[in-house]
Amino acid sequence: MMKYKYLSLLILIAIPFFISAQHFCSDHKQRTFIQAKELQQNFKVTNTQMELMEKYDIKFHHLNLQVERTNTQIVGNVRTIAKVKSPIDTFAFQLHHALQVDSIVGTQSLSFSRDSSVVYVFLEKTYQANEVLNIVIYYRGTPPASQSAAIGAGFSNAASPTYSNRITWSLSQPYSAYEWWPCKQSLQDKIDSIKCYITTDTSNKAGSNGLLKQVTNLGNGKHRYEWESKYPISYYLISVAVGQYNEYLYWAKPKQLVDDSIPVVNYIYSNPLAFTNNRTSIEATVPQLEMFSNIFGLYPFHEEKYGHAMAPFSGGMEHQTMTSQGIFNFDIVAHELAHQWFGDHVTCANWSDLWLNEGFATYSEYLANEKLRTPTQRMNKLTNIQNAAKNTSNSVWVDDTTNVSRIFNSNSTYQKGAAIIHVLRYLFQNDSTFFAMLTDYQQRYAMGIANALQFKTVAETHLGKSLNAYFDQWYYGKGFPVFTAKWNQQSNKAYFILSQSNALTSVSNFFTLPIPVVFKSNQGDTTMYLTMKNTTDTFQFNLSQPINNIEIDPQSWLLRTVGTIVKDETIYSALHDIDEPLQVNIFPNPAKEEVTIQSFSNLNGALVEVIDITGKKLQMKVVNEMSHRLTIPFKDLKPGIYFIHVQLNGKSQTLKLMKQ
Repeated sequence: MMKYKYLSLLILIAIPFFISAQHFCSDHKQRTFIQAKELQQNFKVTNTQMELMEKYDIKFHHLNLQVERTNTQIVGNVRTIAKVKSPIDTFAFQLHHALQVDSIVGTQSLSFSRDSSVVYVFLEKTYQANEVLNIVIYYRGTPPASQSAAIGAGFSNAASPTYSNRITWSLSQPYSAYEWWPCKQSLQDKIDSIKCYITTDTSNKAGSNGLLKQVTNLGNGKHRYEWESKYPISYYLISVAVGQYNEYLYWAKPKQLVDDSIPVVNYIYSNPLAFTNNRTSIEATVPQLEMFSNIFGLYPFHEEKYGHAMAPFSGGMEHQTMTSQGIFNFDIVAHELAHQWFGDHVTCANWSDLWLNEGFATYSEYLANEKLRTPTQRMNKLTNIQNAAKNTSNSVWVDDTTNVSRIFNSNSTYQKGAAIIHVLRYLFQNDSTFFAMLTDYQQRYAMGIANALQFKTVAETHLGKSLNAYFDQWYYGKGFPVFTAKWNQQSNKAYFILSQSNALTSVSNFFTLPIPVVFKSNQGDTTMYLTMKNTTDTFQFNLSQPINNIEIDPQSWLLRTVGTIVKDETIYSALHDIDEPLQVNIFPNPAKEEVTIQSFSNLNGALVEVIDITGKKLQMKVVNEMSHRLTIPFKDLKPGIYFIHVQLNGKSQTLKLMKQ
């Protein structure tokens, strides 16, 4: 979901929310938060009420609603089919107290009571584990107009100020689905499949999730749009949009679909200018969908559709298979489309880890610029993300999920969330492995939920080493590094003193990742990757080419600020050699055909050995070229555990590898 607000220019909303909190290790924070909040995904219900709702697992919802474009009144019913997880004699759900429940029917008419917005249904018997509940709730009323959702209210009606079309639409994220339909607002319980039938005036079209099975003429100037989706879906991604629309249909064809295509269905305001003014941005969906399918895996809902339904709000919301969208440009189209993978296909398991939705959708804006637009547009996008990311004192991890503004803080959750993904990509030092990791994440948690620790495990598997420091410093930590440096050169010796401080002077978060430093010379540039252990560290190394300039992270991989870099001739050879450890990664791990060794140091002169579990040396190679990477064949070895031993300049590192 992307939020926008108009000033004189279109800018991202930034709602700063400042809170001071002690920084703990990532594993502790994640587990503590989940233990405290696992039964309170929605702050509008008590733990006891949520425990009662957790006694069942929703399998199916059928929303059958009467909605018009002129107001927000709803009349209808919702059928819920659920599988019982533990014995239950009272079925609980949420529905805003502004909406009236007329009756509830199971195998018979059922009595019920209300505690504000929680409804208790007294079942005709005690249902045991694995039994199935089938309940229909009949209700009516006008949803509240309170602006409690991430963008406005849960159910709204307004006219476009530009095109005059009046629309009724839903926006349920994070806790506002109950404002317009009876539901269980739990990220932990994805709904296996849905139907959404919308009865409305014949002058209207009604958009929703999945496939439009048919439009049934009911007479008396009414017809019913019958949408169905067989894919699992989170409660907040179910949507309706009703108004006078023109349909614009075209097709995407990812390379994975040899004999098929994906319909891209767009419900555009009937005012012809809405199509004319937005056509270019809307049509950007096809190359973006095909590109994202290449790097994340096939569009997850390819057997149904993707598309947009226009509504008069300043932003977009990634409703599954049919984004609700108020404005169109290249970036917002990419953002909401990418959510179909990050947020819809795999949904964050708790709102504290919304980064898994919004950080990746925002970074996908950058990827779309990188893959489909000019180098200047790519760099401008990265600069904008990083500049916005510097304007927050929050961590990316959300420390208060009862505060909607904190959850959806643009600078922290979205922009800094995207910036630290760029840092993670840098740590991989290999795009093939990085994107293979993202595809694996999509496959492992397909149609389900995941938290940051689960993503971390997938990333570590592909990287071949721990990401504890990365998550502690960049995800849970606050601020970003500010670098300054001094240097000197005598004969073939270079001396470099690097200092680091945190942009947030109130925190002590220190960043330990390898920092790319380029020593520029007329005879050729030399890049060194320097890992800091202290706030000021000294490095010295052999470098015969005369240095004429030094740049820290010139390709802007890191979220950082670079201050002064000055030559200081008082730095001389009395400085001691710095004993930096050898830093080597291997990928893929497990391996099949070959394995690649990647180092932040130059591997020239390194001895590389492949050793089996008994200690027998199977392969040995000396690197005799200037390179940071070496690929060795692995296909002739039997499946099992092996070790890669690397020696360079008196230092060594041994890594464990699995052969499939």
